[in-house]
Amino acid sequence: MEERPSVVERAFEIAKSGKVANTAELRKQLTAEGYANNAQFLAGRSLSNQLTRMIAEARMAKANRAGR
Repeated sequence: MEERPSVVERAFEIAKSGKVANTAELRKQLTAEGYANNAQFLAGRSLSNQLTRMIAEARMAKANRAGR
């Protein structure tokens, strides 16, 4: 059986996917996946800023691929 990723690892995976528009949607997705206490792990400003940048970059890449 495969071990479930930590909250932070899963947050990075979701952010890189381009499937969420912001960190609020990311937290909702984590909750839907069973990471109920995710807010306490994602509360730091540095981590939040990093996730926000990753989300923006992933969405921009996704839009660029769609525009080809």
